[in-house]
Amino acid sequence: MRFVYICILLMLIALTISAKILHPALPTTENGISKVFLTPAAQICIWLDKLSSDKQKWVFRHAGQRIKDQKLSADLQILYPGDPAETRMFRYRAEIISTVMFILAAGSAACLIMNYTANNDGVLAEGNVIYRNTYGGMDVEADLSAGIEADSEEQAYQMDILIPARIYSHEEASGLFDRMSEEIDALILNGNDSPAHVVRDINLIRSVDGYPFSISWECSDYELLDYDGAVHNGELEEPVMITLTGDCSYMKDHWYLVRDLQICPRELTLAEEIREEITAAVRKADEDSASMDKLMLPGSISFGKLSWSENISDISPMFLLGALVICVLTVPFRESEIRSDLKKRSKELLIEYPSFISRLTLFMGAGMSVRNCLIGMGKKASAVVNRKNTFLEKELIITSHELEVGISEAEAIEHFGKRCGTREYMRFSALLTQNMRKGSQDLIGMLKEESADAFVLRKNEARKLGEEASTKMLLPMVMMLTVVMIIIMVPAYMSFSQ
Repeated sequence: MRFVYICILLMLIALTISAKILHPALPTTENGISKVFLTPAAQICIWLDKLSSDKQKWVFRHAGQRIKDQKLSADLQILYPGDPAETRMFRYRAEIISTVMFILAAGSAACLIMNYTANNDGVLAEGNVIYRNTYGGMDVEADLSAGIEADSEEQAYQMDILIPARIYSHEEASGLFDRMSEEIDALILNGNDSPAHVVRDINLIRSVDGYPFSISWECSDYELLDYDGAVHNGELEEPVMITLTGDCSYMKDHWYLVRDLQICPRELTLAEEIREEITAAVRKADEDSASMDKLMLPGSISFGKLSWSENISDISPMFLLGALVICVLTVPFRESEIRSDLKKRSKELLIEYPSFISRLTLFMGAGMSVRNCLIGMGKKASAVVNRKNTFLEKELIITSHELEVGISEAEAIEHFGKRCGTREYMRFSALLTQNMRKGSQDLIGMLKEESADAFVLRKNEARKLGEEASTKMLLPMVMMLTVVMIIIMVPAYMSFSQ
């Protein structure tokens, strides 16, 4: 199959190179995938047109007639009325061929990679050889097919074979032990100068990378050397020789490592000596002032004078940094909040619009003028004490003030619509201002129609809000369902496990 994948890719490459040489006229296309192989696709379309025009190539002519289906051409003309039918059909075919070429190229490349990876992951080599993993590796699983030829007939049998990791013979293991014994001393010493000068903890390793042995250690003096390799030489005055024995086991065989270590008295660095002397001086000062109400820290030691300072955990810079971050985030947060408030205001104005139009229609039907209606609504809104004014009431208060100070009705109503900013209020203000400028005998009738339309709009908005509420409740309901499922399933699972 690898040969097939390579042939497809080579064919596509050859088509691309030939199209680059011939330079066909390229159609404009909106499809991003089609642009990849658009040049060879356009050249293929040109070749197909030439083949379909040849009377002897009736197969290709028939295919061309199918591509130039009248219904498809009509649909493309409706979708793209500005393009000629032939140009649009050429572009359509080029896009299809380019997309097909892209899919073939991507699919062939992916198949080639998968085929190469699958062959490299195979375990069968040289026809009938399977290599084991070295010691400590994973077992090899092989899905094989065993073919047998008998009586001029060949049959295949599927076989699943498990090959364990390699096991070393006694001689091979002995050779590995000799190599490991040469490397293990540096690992055990763990930075000490030599086995004759051990002053720090050693490393009692349990295994060495690359070797199949498990090591257990025994020591001749556990007071000086602990099970984990810790050296206790704090009170040691003279070097002491100890014997360390390591039992290296593999399968049923055992090999032994014997090392003589000399534990030397503790050797302090300059920093450790200074620290211990300061600790001793503080301890002595504490003992001398045990009956006093204060402790005088030592002012000097043999290495020099001491100056004391307290390390205070001050997190105030972090709080300052946090405050600065909050200050920076305040601007976008406030902008977002303002946008949210604007949306809330628009929704509230839309909800109040039907009742506003109904009240205005009612007042005007009772014989009041538009001016008196708006002033009355504004005064009633300003008289509200027990609650906060709505956005509509605030706008009516402003409008009533404008009318009272002498602004004309048309200007005040136009300002009212612009301040509200929604389509409904701007339509309302345009309706009233046009009536004032041109005159109309049936203003109340038009307001009644506007009121009816406003109530329909209000019902649609209420339905929309209800749908949004049900969508918002979906996540809490899913969470509650998950909790209920856990409450039911966990006890049931535990009872089955018992």
